Amino acid sequence: MKTREIHQKGVVERQAEAVELVKKPGDVAIVERGVVRSLVMRCPDGCGDILTVNLDGRAGPAWRLYDGKDGLTVFPSVWRDTGCGAHFIVWDDVIHWTNDIWIVRRDPILERAVEAKLTHDFISYVDLAAALDEIPWAVLDACRSLASTGAAVEDRDKRRPWFKLAGQDRRG
Repeated sequence: MKTREIHQKGVVERQAEAVELVKKPGDVAIVERGVVRSLVMRCPDGCGDILTVNLDGRAGPAWRLYDGKDGLTVFPSVWRDTGCGAHFIVWDDVIHWTNDIWIVRRDPILERAVEAKLTHDFISYVDLAAALDEIPWAVLDACRSLASTGAAVEDRDKRRPWFKLAGQDRRG
């Protein structure tokens, strides 16, 4: 059975210790030895598999872990290309299944900060998040909220959504 939230079970030094802690779908443990190495998770879709998400860029392509006041966030999404094929986002301890409708959270303070950074040229929400030192999912949410009010325009033709201010285009 799919779960919609993660449950933090602890921080350990070894992969085997993390595996011992994650017993139910959505359980997660962090492996840390001097630096954060990986996130070990029992697959939240209920298939029973153990997922290891690399968080250490020295070991190859890595996800980024945000540990904020509202919980853990992982960026980018986790997409299993084997096994059950689960594809999900972890944001503030909540699992968002990618086939679900995106529910905009509305953060007016972040929306104002994002709008102040937007120009009439498209920019990736990931680059905006880096410029604002914010969680990419929160910036994507703010961008989509701005687009829903007509303040911004979204370009979905690229691999990831890009945004710009609505109105006059500087091209041509």
